[in-house]
Amino acid sequence: MKAAFPPSSDLLDQAIAWAVRLGSGSADSKAHDECDAWRAAHPSHEQAWQQVQFVEDAFRQVPRIGGTGDRLGAASGALAHGALQAAGRMRAQQGRRRALGAIGVLGLAATGGVIGLFVWREQPWEQRTDYATAVGERKRVTLSDGTELNLNTGSEVQVVFSPRSRRIVLRRGELFVRTGADGGALFGHRAFWVETPHARFEALGTRFGVREQDGQTRLSMTEGRVAIHATGNSVQPVVAQAGDGYIVRGDATPPQRVVDRSFEPDAWTDGALVARQMRLDAFVAELARYHGTPLVCDANAASLRVSGVFQLNGPDPVGRALEALVRTLPVRLEQGTGGTLTISRR
Repeated sequence: MKAAFPPSSDLLDQAIAWAVRLGSGSADSKAHDECDAWRAAHPSHEQAWQQVQFVEDAFRQVPRIGGTGDRLGAASGALAHGALQAAGRMRAQQGRRRALGAIGVLGLAATGGVIGLFVWREQPWEQRTDYATAVGERKRVTLSDGTELNLNTGSEVQVVFSPRSRRIVLRRGELFVRTGADGGALFGHRAFWVETPHARFEALGTRFGVREQDGQTRLSMTEGRVAIHATGNSVQPVVAQAGDGYIVRGDATPPQRVVDRSFEPDAWTDGALVARQMRLDAFVAELARYHGTPLVCDANAASLRVSGVFQLNGPDPVGRALEALVRTLPVRLEQGTGGTLTISRR
């Protein structure tokens, strides 16, 4: 059986980048020659390349329900390549996307403007909007200030906009935001906050993710800066930078900086799960978030490592990912009572 992980995360990054470039449809013969030269430069390069191809091939071979033959194989391959493109874009396009524009939240007519402003001061107003996703569902919406809001599986938020502030209250699950320019705000750029039971996160022009999990909040930074105001902690806010990750528990404990390169925390916004030498039990726990029935990893297989790009789009993404794992790792899939699926070492 082929190795289920590349020699290093850096080489896997490079192999993914080459796969995206060559599969883009615009690569010329020079690009192919350069890739061949990179693969030949060291055996570990070729091993990383083959690992990416191996997982993508396994993903391509998983049939879709109710489909037929070659057409489905090609479609699955396209999905796998789309996931590779998403992985490649995560570093290449930082700062490339722009806000879609801002819409003013309050307009005062030329006549009666002073009266309108006076009434607002006496009776402040807020605009509240709720968004939610079911298990296995993801949603992307553009807010009135130009902010792009992504909700992951099984999530719920309330968006609260007023003339002086923008707040997103995360009630459960996970979100990822790309803050808008807010150019149409009456009093200029408004403060932007994400609130959870454990902390308030003040965005300073940025892209970041917030996740409620196991009685704590996780912050993952992609771009810009975020000030972490932990609930129950009176110390100065901690400022997180691009690439940082933090866990906030909401007690007197300061936010804890974490470094985990085994999993791309925002890949789901582009419809993919990207793992790099990730423990199998941790990866299965991520898959379980998108599945309607219990999904567990047996202790005898927990320490196996997973690397690859797994597409979330299309029918039964969890089932197809599990089949790919069975093809690339020494594991088997068993169904127990109540529909529970267990992955164990074979």
